[in-house]
Amino acid sequence: MMVDSKLIKEALGAPLKDAGFKKKSDSWYWANDEVVLLVDLQKSQYGDQYYVNGGVALKSLGAAEFPKEHHCHIRFRLTAVVSEEESKQIESVFDLENKSLSDQRRKEKVSRLVRDVALPILQGCSSESGIAETVKSGRLAKAMVHKQVKDLAC
Repeated sequence: MMVDSKLIKEALGAPLKDAGFKKKSDSWYWANDEVVLLVDLQKSQYGDQYYVNGGVALKSLGAAEFPKEHHCHIRFRLTAVVSEEESKQIESVFDLENKSLSDQRRKEKVSRLVRDVALPILQGCSSESGIAETVKSGRLAKAMVHKQVKDLAC
């Protein structure tokens, strides 16, 4: 059976929905008075690989209600904010050309990665003070962090 993007999208969406995220086109959003958190799935233009991107937009810096990932003040690919070992695991799970996983197993792994890896990082950034702590902790060392956000964290 051919694995398709629908399986990845469903497996990605389930834990995000449980965490209060709302889907709008191919992105998932969660917002409060201070920030908009974003998770988006990007397909490789070269093959059947997918990437999970996270974003944090600060309302105090003028965030839109549903910002595009490239407009977020903090942006990261999930593989960049984890250990090298976890990064390899994530790449293989999101590589639909990798046929070693059953659909069910892939679905479980995608949901677990979102729940246990992506969500805690994003939820740590759900306030300006949380962002400052997350930046200081080094968790976002390989993320793109806007200069204005780094200034807040100092």
